[in-house]
Amino acid sequence: MIKPLKTADLIIAAGTDAADLRYVSGFAAPDSFLWFRCGGECAIVVSQLEYSRALASVKPGVNVLLLENLGARSWVDAALTIARSRGIGTFRVPADFPLALAERLRGGCVGVVAQMGTFCPERQFKSQTEKDAIIRALRVTEQGMRRAVEVIGAASVGNDGVLRYDGEILTSERLRFEIDSRLLRLGAVAVDTIAAAGVQSAAPHQVGSGPIRAGVPIVIDIFPRMNDSGYWGDLTRTVAKQEMAPVVAAAYDAVKRARDLTEPMMVPGAIPADIHCRAQQILTEAGFPTGRDQNGAYGFFHSLGHGVGLEIHEDPRISPGNRQPLRGGEVITDEPGVYYPAWGGVRLENMIYVGQNGAERLTVIEDDPVIP
Repeated sequence: MIKPLKTADLIIAAGTDAADLRYVSGFAAPDSFLWFRCGGECAIVVSQLEYSRALASVKPGVNVLLLENLGARSWVDAALTIARSRGIGTFRVPADFPLALAERLRGGCVGVVAQMGTFCPERQFKSQTEKDAIIRALRVTEQGMRRAVEVIGAASVGNDGVLRYDGEILTSERLRFEIDSRLLRLGAVAVDTIAAAGVQSAAPHQVGSGPIRAGVPIVIDIFPRMNDSGYWGDLTRTVAKQEMAPVVAAAYDAVKRARDLTEPMMVPGAIPADIHCRAQQILTEAGFPTGRDQNGAYGFFHSLGHGVGLEIHEDPRISPGNRQPLRGGEVITDEPGVYYPAWGGVRLENMIYVGQNGAERLTVIEDDPVIP
């Protein structure tokens, strides 16, 4: 009797870039390596260059195999060898698995089926070790924010209203450099740190450029990844030098209220869509409606939050389209904001752990909207 061919899981990627690969294997390398799971067997295949480091890093239960011992010259050759020796007929792969690799596997008479959606849905629920790693990343992130506040606080205001620091005009680029430099010294790397001032802050992902002036909102959004663990922190504050215009101050109060009132809602059983809609209701009632005109969207037009872990944006989404209840163990952001092209934007972000006993705020840095 011919035994049916098996279906196994497969990832071929660089562990420093592929969150699922790092999660299932415990190993990170700048070059690609292979991971597979077939029945009760779980293993990675690495080159001799990474073998000793992989042995010391992999999760319990993950075997380390040498590419050279398989008689393979490429990762596809290794996957085909594994398939033939274990009776595997189909590999289940992540949705972003390279098409060229998939075609080569199919050319070797092994099927490839992409897993639509999250390849490792269990990543959404953090262990205590993962939670601790995220908290550590967040503490480093907070140091980056403190550096931003230090620089703005030390800046002087010229007669033209432009800030000057260290003998030069303070620009978004210089402020971003100061933030990122602090993070680097603490073992983290940030990409696209946001330091957007004035009307630039009306675009949520505008990183900011040019001189910073007193009295305008400065949205600072910092999201670095720790070099050693691969986990991310995420933090946003909105500040102004010396004073906030009345409309900005009112928006700040409304956004802070929306953030603080939705935080206790982030508990097991809560519906993310309901939490998002509550934030939007608070902002609308405070006089900051959401809509769209000839200039584009205005108000609160992004989701309230998202999961954070080995990726900066992962499940669950705290958005109006997500009605899957929170289950507990998620680490999510709570980051309402309002944006109006006439004057700019305000966004405030904390990180929350969805605990069995309620929402636990992980962020400890203070809210100081006006910097003298």
